[in-house]
Amino acid sequence: MGLLKVVAFSLSLLLFVAVVTGIGVNWGTQASHPLPPSTVVRMLVDNGFQKVKLFDADSSILNALSKSGLQVMVGIPNDMLSALANSVQAAENWVATNVSSHISSNSVDIRYVAVGNEPFLETYNGSYIGLTLPALQNIQAALIKAGLSTQVKVTVPLNADVYQSSTNIPSDGDFRSNTKDTMLQIVEFLSNNGAPFTVNIYPFISLYEQPSFPVEFAFFDGSSTPVNDGGKVYTNVFDANHDTLVWALQKNGYGNMSIIVGEIGWPTDGDKNANLNYSQRFNQGFMSRIKDGKGTPLIPVAMDAYLFSLIDEDAKSIQPGNFERHWGLFTFDGQPKYQLSLGTTHSNGLIAAKGVQYLSQKWCVMTPSASLDDPQVVPSVSYACANADCTSLGYGTSCGNLDAQQNISYAFNDYYQLQNQLDTACRFPNISTVVTQNPSVGTCKFGIMIKTDSASLQSAAPRKPAGLMLLLMSAFLYSIM
Repeated sequence: MGLLKVVAFSLSLLLFVAVVTGIGVNWGTQASHPLPPSTVVRMLVDNGFQKVKLFDADSSILNALSKSGLQVMVGIPNDMLSALANSVQAAENWVATNVSSHISSNSVDIRYVAVGNEPFLETYNGSYIGLTLPALQNIQAALIKAGLSTQVKVTVPLNADVYQSSTNIPSDGDFRSNTKDTMLQIVEFLSNNGAPFTVNIYPFISLYEQPSFPVEFAFFDGSSTPVNDGGKVYTNVFDANHDTLVWALQKNGYGNMSIIVGEIGWPTDGDKNANLNYSQRFNQGFMSRIKDGKGTPLIPVAMDAYLFSLIDEDAKSIQPGNFERHWGLFTFDGQPKYQLSLGTTHSNGLIAAKGVQYLSQKWCVMTPSASLDDPQVVPSVSYACANADCTSLGYGTSCGNLDAQQNISYAFNDYYQLQNQLDTACRFPNISTVVTQNPSVGTCKFGIMIKTDSASLQSAAPRKPAGLMLLLMSAFLYSIM
């Protein structure tokens, strides 16, 4: 790179807009027994979060955020992009219902509308490529008509693979060739409207998808061999990934665009590298950087970021991996998984949800006298896992060291709790029984379900089978018989 280009690039970095207003967190709601919105809002405030990112526009959640002091990014699911892209009226109706009314009547501090969520993922086979920009344009037009375009900005959370570097060196970064034209149109639109580029960056995924990936390079305090890019030294993959995006924007004439990290975090279960130690190490490393106002080698200032995520979601799809249900800083019942300093004035660690009520202290387990050779075992376990959550079972997981009977008991109990401890949910033929002594073993916790307003409805909503987990369970059972 010539000297003049280096100088021009350095000057352009000074124009990056600092939009940091405190640490944010993603609040997902794909849970069988969600905590009441008011309980979660209190959690957010108690823990010193200043911003929250939502994946839809649930009215009960937005009502709970009224006068909370939290800045809100409200989301539009991908399955709504087609309707919004093809109808200005639909966009105006959506803004009126989900933005205008909550700002004016409920005093909800909505700052962003996230139009879609990672719509360019390759697994979508291009379904949303032609819809995202028109949807953005129509929502923007609706915000202008409502007189909110100065207060509320549109953006689109994008997965980090919309850009790439063939050499893994940030300065070689550019947008992915098969979506580059559309991406540049979106970037131009965002730039013209003073809106940020939102990107989700997951170092865990790099480790999950590439067994040869250097583990230490995933963390902020790692000892991996650094990458030197023209004098900019990268000691972790997050910085390298983020600055690859910076280069992609700069090369295409948008070096002054602000960047929001829409999702960043580390799961705690469901994979050998998804555990409490790694999650705490990663999240604390990131939060310490935020607290110290440290950015990346190219953008050495504090960034605007939303941790992923607040609470575990036991109803999420596990198509990407069994870890998908375990990203939360808190368990499903609002209990902290580990100590984490957010650098706020509220606390030195995470504060649990208040006022959570539980069902009775009883568990469904395999009858001690039952035989593993009983022909009812395999179909019963398969049924339980297909309709509950067995993602904590398997190699390297929190329940990976259970014996066969304990594995079966875990599956039975998770189904029993999901069904709100109905007597009929622990009637696997001659092989199950209810006990009052906690069967938890070491790191493997046999849960008790919480009471929720919608608890009575959960038994009518069976889950999709946990595909891979069923095969793993069956293989495990047969291997010890």
